[in-house]
Amino acid sequence: MGIETADVYRGFIEAVNKGDLAGAEAFVDVKRYRENCVGFTGGFVDWLEAKRSLEKVWEGLPNLRVDLDDVVASGDIAIAHGTARGTATGRLYGAPATKRDFEASFFDCVRVEDGKIVMRVQQTDVLGQMLQLYGKALGLVGLGAMFWRQKPPATRPQGRSA
Repeated sequence: MGIETADVYRGFIEAVNKGDLAGAEAFVDVKRYRENCVGFTGGFVDWLEAKRSLEKVWEGLPNLRVDLDDVVASGDIAIAHGTARGTATGRLYGAPATKRDFEASFFDCVRVEDGKIVMRVQQTDVLGQMLQLYGKALGLVGLGAMFWRQKPPATRPQGRSA
């Protein structure tokens, strides 16, 4: 099953790299899918919100591309490492277009059930990305803008103390 899991993930990434969300959806269980793109989605979101988040990123980085360096799968889990690249030709979460390129390391972890992705956690070197796109001072402002738009995590109910 490891090979199948890796193939499902690779198919998903190929579709995303083409800007083909319908093609990516073919690799996703839309009812059970949960995704956390750290720094971009504000925690786990469903497929509809994940698509919206990606469309928002594409507004600022329309040529965003992910190149996979390594994909390792075992059972229903695939873990990948690679490089994300793009050029800021549009507004990215309110930050202005700089027409600068970036290249940042990322990792991805997916769970595949019944041939479809049901869970994805993705982390890009967001600080490195923002510094390359906006320079030292503005990079930190851009990073701050991303986190300021995040909703605070839901608090868990506290038990009563005796």
